[in-house]
Amino acid sequence: MDLDLVADCGSCSGLCCVAPAFARSADFALDKPAETPCPNLRVSVPGRSDAPCSIHATLSERGFPGCVAFDCFGAGQRVSADWRDGPAAAREAFDAFAVLRPLHEVLWYLTEPCDDAPAELRDEVARAASRVAALADGPLGEVDVAAVRAEVGELLGRVSEAVRSSGRGSSAPGHARADLVGRDLRGGRASGSSLTGTTLRGALLMGADLRGVDLGRADLLGADLRGADLRGASLDRTLFLTAPQVASARGDAATTVPGRVPRPSSWGPA
Repeated sequence: MDLDLVADCGSCSGLCCVAPAFARSADFALDKPAETPCPNLRVSVPGRSDAPCSIHATLSERGFPGCVAFDCFGAGQRVSADWRDGPAAAREAFDAFAVLRPLHEVLWYLTEPCDDAPAELRDEVARAASRVAALADGPLGEVDVAAVRAEVGELLGRVSEAVRSSGRGSSAPGHARADLVGRDLRGGRASGSSLTGTTLRGALLMGADLRGVDLGRADLLGADLRGADLRGASLDRTLFLTAPQVASARGDAATTVPGRVPRPSSWGPA
């Protein structure tokens, strides 16, 4: 698959700053209707090489941590229509982004290396990735995004179960089936302990104290890590971790992450 799943904001017209709606809250400093440019967007400077957001480097400090926790997974730069070229182009761009963004997110998860999964399961994942990539290349108006998510979610659940149950590379295989799916763990404390093999899918971990925690083989798909303290935590063998999850948390030089997930510069060198 010749797909770039890493956002290149300098090659996009700022679709994530225009298409979604957001409301004034702890995540956003102001109200913005859907398909309306954020006032922080540099609309008048097309084609520039840096991020089109004028406060991109200080989003959290300026009251926009919700933007830090968002990622288009490379979908934005793939949209050929430019919403600035008039109503018809805008409609085409917004509709394309609404489909490509979730497809690219699905592809991010499907292209994660899972060497501990059985070979036949890895083959099934590869076939699913090819199908989703083909959908992203085809007529986007015919794509049932909900159906794709449901199908892939079931498959990734089986991958997670297989990897977490394998116990390979873990000092605590007894944790392989721990289930904290969707749990509200905001502000909780697990510092110095192990969550090896735990499924934390969709768990709310905002502000949680996870200092020094071993998250090897933990499933973090959709977990909310905003403000979580990951200093000294081991995340290099976690499942389904994304860049915005890491960017919205606190870490330090001792925090480890998977090789394909970029470390925030604020954490210091590994």
